[in-house]
Amino acid sequence: MDADYVGKLERGVHRWPNKGYRDALRAALNAATDRELGFFSTRSRAATVETSPRYREGGDDVERQAFLRVLAGSVASLTFTDPLAEFAARTAGGSSRQVGQADVEQVRQLARMFATQDHQYGGQLSSRAVITQLAATAELTDGPFANSGVRTQWFSAVAELADTAAGVCFDAGLHTHAERAFRFGVGCATESGDWAMRAKTLSGLANLSVHLDRTDDALSFAEAALVRADRLTPKVGAMMHTRHARALGLVGASRSQDCRTAVAKAEDLFTTASDDEPVWLSHYSQAHLDRDTGRALLYLALNGGAHEEAQHRLQTAVAGFPEGHSRGKALAKANLAALMMARDDPHEAVTLGNDALASVGSVRSDRVNDALTRLADAARGHRDVPGVRDLATRVRRTVRAQT
Repeated sequence: MDADYVGKLERGVHRWPNKGYRDALRAALNAATDRELGFFSTRSRAATVETSPRYREGGDDVERQAFLRVLAGSVASLTFTDPLAEFAARTAGGSSRQVGQADVEQVRQLARMFATQDHQYGGQLSSRAVITQLAATAELTDGPFANSGVRTQWFSAVAELADTAAGVCFDAGLHTHAERAFRFGVGCATESGDWAMRAKTLSGLANLSVHLDRTDDALSFAEAALVRADRLTPKVGAMMHTRHARALGLVGASRSQDCRTAVAKAEDLFTTASDDEPVWLSHYSQAHLDRDTGRALLYLALNGGAHEEAQHRLQTAVAGFPEGHSRGKALAKANLAALMMARDDPHEAVTLGNDALASVGSVRSDRVNDALTRLADAARGHRDVPGVRDLATRVRRTVRAQT
């Protein structure tokens, strides 16, 4: 067993190693059962989502409930060490009241409030609050419910909150927190039978893996998000194909045609968006689609491929982002500036880079900082061009101030 395999066990990529490995790990870690190590068999539920309206005794249902408790405990352990987090965890853990429809609506409203803050200001400002809220909410997933319908909607709402919390943490650079929250969201969405949110949380894991240059994980999660794509609405499907395109772009030239095919599928689906798209996707505009497809093609361009397609989509995204989406616009501008600097158009890159810095404003985002850092790195080859050295200095100063 090498370090790479152990890493995949730790990240949850492999959930059920063979018997010899399980026996050895139990012995090495003094665990009495496989479950204590977080291992569980995925064979019976790997590619299906079912709603469980009633509690049943024994078998798969008990295993699923135990798995969700493990995920909830994993999320609860992420709370930052402060009195507010501890108070929230104690309060939620000690509650035995029945969860009703009003609680479901409150969780959905909280998820959307945090999402709005994330779009406007980035994740760094609200990461503590959203993780504390998710930890408190996760404690209630094992409690009593008014009826089976409320229980199903509750898990769907908690999955939405978990996905939002994961996205906020991802944007704040808290990658471990983000991964656990995304995985918790997958579990809750699966329990509720919410295929759209299951796909959304899996695509979040794909995006995180792209950011961390984990190519195999990125492809696995992106393709898992497209399992039973026939159950996804057109706009949800479009978003999933952009995530798949980003993972394929990360692979490089060998999958360039597949990347472009995924981009084309995303654009085709987006034009056929229906009236029953999820509320949580209402913000996803043409500008977001252009930004996402542009970033997918960006990887190909930075590795020697044609850059015109990526440039056009990112420029369109910058022009089209609506008010209230400052983080998305800043990210698109930084990506576009980095592309132009890398593609030997440093004069245009300086103009775009200064514009990107000006658009950062109150945005506090690790992802924007990462894109700006890429811009500064690309500037090293053009230090003799007027303005480039000054831009790189300003970028590094801005990034340092936010970290």
